[in-house]
Amino acid sequence: MAGPLQTTAASAAAEPDAQARRWWVRLGVGVAAVAVLAAGIAVWAGRDGPGSDTLQTGTTAAAVREPLVVTITESGEVDAKQSIVVRNEVEGQSTIVWIIEEGMLVKEGDVLVRLDSADLEEKLRSQEMQAKTSKAAFEKADKAYLISESNRESLLAQASLDVKFALLDLRKYLGADLADVVVGENGHTIFDALVGNSRLGGEGLQQKRILESDIKLAEEELSRAQSQVEWTRKLEGLGYVTGSELEADELALQRKDVALEQARTALALFRTYEFPKMAEKYYTDWLEAGRERDRVDARSQSELASAKADLDNKREALRLEETRLDNVREQLAATTIKAPQGGMVVYDTGRGHRWGGSEALEAGSTIHHQQALVKLPDLSEMNVAVRLHESVVKQVSAGDTAYVRVDALPDRRLTGTVSKIAVMPDRQNWFMNPGLKTYTSEVTLEETPEGLKPGMNAQVEVLIDRRDDVLQVPISAVHVEKGFQVIYVDGPKGIETRRIEVGLSNQQRVEVTRGVTEGERVYLYRPTGAPAIEVPEDATPPDTAPPGGETPGGGRRGRRPGGPDGASGGPPARSPRADAADDQPQRPQGGPGGAAFDMKNLTPEQRKQLQERLQKLPADQRERILKAMQQHTSGSTPTDKAPAGQGAESTP
Repeated sequence: MAGPLQTTAASAAAEPDAQARRWWVRLGVGVAAVAVLAAGIAVWAGRDGPGSDTLQTGTTAAAVREPLVVTITESGEVDAKQSIVVRNEVEGQSTIVWIIEEGMLVKEGDVLVRLDSADLEEKLRSQEMQAKTSKAAFEKADKAYLISESNRESLLAQASLDVKFALLDLRKYLGADLADVVVGENGHTIFDALVGNSRLGGEGLQQKRILESDIKLAEEELSRAQSQVEWTRKLEGLGYVTGSELEADELALQRKDVALEQARTALALFRTYEFPKMAEKYYTDWLEAGRERDRVDARSQSELASAKADLDNKREALRLEETRLDNVREQLAATTIKAPQGGMVVYDTGRGHRWGGSEALEAGSTIHHQQALVKLPDLSEMNVAVRLHESVVKQVSAGDTAYVRVDALPDRRLTGTVSKIAVMPDRQNWFMNPGLKTYTSEVTLEETPEGLKPGMNAQVEVLIDRRDDVLQVPISAVHVEKGFQVIYVDGPKGIETRRIEVGLSNQQRVEVTRGVTEGERVYLYRPTGAPAIEVPEDATPPDTAPPGGETPGGGRRGRRPGGPDGASGGPPARSPRADAADDQPQRPQGGPGGAAFDMKNLTPEQRKQLQERLQKLPADQRERILKAMQQHTSGSTPTDKAPAGQGAESTP
């Protein structure tokens, strides 16, 4: 079956691309790769298909009605459905000192890997010292905080007591009633006027009364002294006393008069100066004691807050150092990696980088944090990891039946189910081939035979569709001429060239929905002397659609068939190898047997597609094709002795 690649190659014959030719040569593929590839795959597909021994005779085969099974075949790798991945928990880079041998059976707790721990042991000792220093600093800060807290309580108690004593002194001097009045006036009191206040009490009132009593006493004594002087004068006039006695009484009178003046002056000084001074002093002492208490409160609170902040900092520093110490201990313990469960040891193989290499897991290897080292698979349930090409991934759905052949178990054909299809393409090997897009998928096996192990190679065949009664011919019998898909029939009157429409196809056979009848024999190559098809001038070749567009069968390539009868309205389901065979440019129809294919007729996009097709072929077929290419490039290919189909059929 031919694809849009042939038409594109024919239309680009006049556009050589020297740079692309040099790129192809660097890949080691000769100029004749496409011709040999198309002929070889076509003949092998026809020869290896079901019933090919009975349908194919020489260079022709019969169009028959038989069941047609559409499958996609890809290579894969056996893996456990459930696996525990053991990773490196040591931060930074580490060096493997010892690792268990791959394939060994281990029990839970068995040692899998030992890492170099010398640096961590040194770090542990240093961190223990840091933790001890931080603990001592924390204990010192804790004691300092307790001292500050106790000192604050003592200072506040003393300051409060001073305020209380100052208020008592004020009340003692002015009396409780007047002192409360003064305190309530908040500093607006006129202290000079308090001496005459009726509420005055305490020491102030007592001193006032004493001074007033002193004046009364002095007045009384002065009065008595005056009376004594008058009596002495009368007696002196009568001659009963002498003059000196009279002078003594007069002197005593003067003393009493002076004493009275002194008493009156003392009372005036007390009322004007002494009493306001003492009253205001006691009031001011009380105010200052309150202010001092506030200052003590603020100062001690600041000191306590500073001690508390220092304590919190030392506590956090100790916590950080202890956390680091615990982390170092955990890291040191992580240098001995143990099995979390029993199972078979499988080295992790997903460590390759874009250059295509990966460091082997062995003593002396350098690994990084969180790197997967070992997998412990559950061997009770296995699956096969397979990468589907982007051209066929839409044809596969979860739940599709798949058949698996494991290279290590060639006599067993296992059955499975597609359980997972990746949403995004796998970019692991993008650097080596950026144009190749594959989607990682999983096929879960229904049974796990004895001897099946992770990492074994397998061939996966996914069942896409099945038709019970389909008219079909070998895929190598379908060709492209003037942009139309044609077939060469061995008719009663000789070779006939017919336009056809196709439906479903697999790697060996293709459904023909129009253009041939059951039992007719078709050529597997373009025979010599085949007439060219007659195409009306207004006809549009159906094969001129771009890749992925409408095919001659009326459908779109690369999708699941749209109807149960495989009519032209349903898109054909394709496999990668079928697409590889169909999309190769056919030999130019220049003469008997055709001429060698010229690479300069291909565009860069076509060369990219050819590269992808070659990569998807099995290794044995690639070896055969490369061997055939070497024979062709050395001049041993019989291009003028036999038709292309006969020459390809003789290839071992």
